[in-house]
Amino acid sequence: MSTLVRLCTLFCLSTVLASAAHAQSETSGAQRVAVVRLQFEGKIPKVLQQLFARRLLEGLSAVHFEVLSEDDVHKQLVGPSLPLASCRDASCFPAMASALSASYLIGAKVSESNKTYVVTMDIINGRTGAVLGSNRERCETCGVEEAGEKMGLAASALRERLETVVRAPARFVVRSRPASATVEIDGKTVGSTPLDVELAGGVHHLRLLMRGYDTLERTLTAVGGVDEGMDLDLVAIPSHFPHRSVGLATLAGGVVLLVSGIITMTFDRDEIGCSAREKDPYGHCPWVRSTKWWGAAMVGTGAAAATLGGVFLYLAPRGGSTTLGVGLTRTF
Repeated sequence: MSTLVRLCTLFCLSTVLASAAHAQSETSGAQRVAVVRLQFEGKIPKVLQQLFARRLLEGLSAVHFEVLSEDDVHKQLVGPSLPLASCRDASCFPAMASALSASYLIGAKVSESNKTYVVTMDIINGRTGAVLGSNRERCETCGVEEAGEKMGLAASALRERLETVVRAPARFVVRSRPASATVEIDGKTVGSTPLDVELAGGVHHLRLLMRGYDTLERTLTAVGGVDEGMDLDLVAIPSHFPHRSVGLATLAGGVVLLVSGIITMTFDRDEIGCSAREKDPYGHCPWVRSTKWWGAAMVGTGAAAATLGGVFLYLAPRGGSTTLGVGLTRTF
């Protein structure tokens, strides 16, 4: 009997430890959600405000989310990021989310009038500052506990909405200049630019490849349910053609041919030596050299070669200059 009890105890203990490890692993991969705005209007005592804040965090909490309270947000926004603590609109939400490493921000407002409470909550995309979803709860002639319950219900409904958003795939449109670059995401070829692709939420590795251009690599974070675009400029690989050496050699060869052609043309119609018996009564040999066309061809080829050499020298990079490509731009 004692052996059976020990086995059962070990089994239960291992099950608990496995569950805890599983929960911890899930929590470690949780997306961070930050409550950045919790406003109160009307006659809401401090104790009730604290209750609302607590019920908000309880309603938002889930295995897949790490929730930062408004106090945690203010503690993290220190130093250069301190001015972001007063952020209240979409113009500064992306910078705030980046400073907090948060994927989503939560804004909430509780209004009270004659014991009637109206709770409004917004899910904000940390990347763009846009509102992804809202929820509104109304409690008429409510007591403290009932108002707190309404806050918890509103937060739970917002959490369900947030879970739906996170599960939805993110859509990325990848464009490049020049177009038709091969796109690899997480090591797999998925097409060529311009490319419209759906990605699961999380971090992904992007590569763009094109012959004659440097490989471009970027790490991107996909946020579920959010459409984003990326405009990327590829940098051409600098040419290593020896313009200066080839230009000098071609120019020198052209000059040699040009001079040789001119000299060759001066021999045109010159007599070819012959014996005394072969000369005419005037003492001239019957054969003469015909070099005009050969000389003309050499002059023409030499002039063309010299011109080409000059072009190569003109295209040769000057000392201290470097050709740079266009940088990266991203639009969201």
